[in-house]
Amino acid sequence: MVFTKIYLIPGFVSVFVPLTFVITYVMAVLNGHVEALFPYISNTGSLSPESCVFAQCTNIAAFLILCCVYVKYLQVIEFPTISSGSGVSDAINRTALVFGIISCIGFDIVGNFQESNIIVVHMIGAVLCFGAGTIYFSIQLWISYKIPGLTSRVILIVRTVIVTLCIVFTFTTMFCGIFSYMEAEEKENREAYMKWKPEDGGWELHLISAFSEWILGFSYCAMFLSYVPEFYAINVHTPVITFKKMNNSLFTVEE
Repeated sequence: MVFTKIYLIPGFVSVFVPLTFVITYVMAVLNGHVEALFPYISNTGSLSPESCVFAQCTNIAAFLILCCVYVKYLQVIEFPTISSGSGVSDAINRTALVFGIISCIGFDIVGNFQESNIIVVHMIGAVLCFGAGTIYFSIQLWISYKIPGLTSRVILIVRTVIVTLCIVFTFTTMFCGIFSYMEAEEKENREAYMKWKPEDGGWELHLISAFSEWILGFSYCAMFLSYVPEFYAINVHTPVITFKKMNNSLFTVEE
């Protein structure tokens, strides 16, 4: 079997993930679980019933993103065989694959281990998702420049802008989030982490961190959207299995 429309996967991801964020945001605000002004993305999926939608959609998205990561890995391997240009080392390509997988795992952890239930595991997932995700896209940008003809010049420029945003907003999301939470703790406003208000400690830093997280999430989706033109030229075949050489038949049939 040959899959000829593999480009639909990154296209779907780039629409499905932002739509999930918007739906859970609206549900969380209407239920009074978060403040309307820039809550963290994961806060909008922390309490029921929106947590059910967030977790299920995250599971679907993480799997589809993993498919994109793996197809991209195979594309980098195969492209030099049909072009006159040089490729990149297997080590670089495998490193990108590993960081992509780690980011997918982190994303799934964020969706299924809500901050309101197990905050330590949730934060570990967030660091894996955003930290490994930004490294993955940075490596993919380097690969795009390293292999001539792999993508168009316009997409190269777009990816450069997106990755720059990813790097900047990864740092602002993490560090401003840490410092804002520390200020809230110092003023004994731990519960304000779910419904942050101006009178709570770390309000300004919280806004910067939450705003950065939203930009970062949409930047990731834009990066996957840039995969669509490349995947349009790709066909994916079903895996081929081979049997190990054995002395006798695989199964012994008694007469």
